[in-house]
Amino acid sequence: MSFSADWLSLRAPADARARSLELIDRAGRIARGTVGDRLRIVDLGAGTGATLRALASRLPGPQDWLLVDADASLLAHGKAPPGDITVSTRVADLTATPAPWEGRADLVTASALFDLASRDYIAALADRLAADRTPLLAMLTYDGRLELTPAHPFDAAMREAFNAHQQGEKSFGRAVGPDGPAVIVEVFAAAGFAVERRDTPWVLGEADAALIAATLDGWAAAAHEIRPDAADAIADWRAARAEGVSRLLVGHEDVLALPLNS
Repeated sequence: MSFSADWLSLRAPADARARSLELIDRAGRIARGTVGDRLRIVDLGAGTGATLRALASRLPGPQDWLLVDADASLLAHGKAPPGDITVSTRVADLTATPAPWEGRADLVTASALFDLASRDYIAALADRLAADRTPLLAMLTYDGRLELTPAHPFDAAMREAFNAHQQGEKSFGRAVGPDGPAVIVEVFAAAGFAVERRDTPWVLGEADAALIAATLDGWAAAAHEIRPDAADAIADWRAARAEGVSRLLVGHEDVLALPLNS
């Protein structure tokens, strides 16, 4: 599945605020200790290059990035930031090729990807990274939390419907959805990695009105697919929410998986 460049641009500021700088810096220290003169990073599901823009200035030294996505039009936005950094792109279907790169990768990254992936995909990637002893930094994986202020009586039913939708059939097959962070931890630990996780939610307020509105629209559309019998209640909920939401929390986690003895 793919997302529009407009949606990726809209969510970018909230993503930037949410990412765990601690894990990014730790990943940089570990990767620096395992490479030669240039750091090679592979970003999976790269979209327009948001992960590149968020991480490049915090990772050490000269860097070579490979951005991988199924959508060539999104990858066209992935430009090198200032510094001794090169960027190449690869159009690839991760469902067919879980690890579409050759040679060494010193760090593999992904943002907002693994909740949409299947357990089988995550296991296949873990096997490749274990064989190569490559760290993974998986950021902004949705964990099932959706909290609105002020509360509405139908919020819980909407959250249940959305989370059921997130565990439906996606491009990878049946997605892990809100179980994504736990599945990453379980699978990578079993493959021989030390795993660290951090809470990295979006916490959106009045300055994020456009993102809140788009998020609620997506939430309602997903709920319609799961609960067509509740179409009127969903429409009433969305209309009520159009009158104002002062705070929206969307739960995510960042996970750093390090080969043991790294």
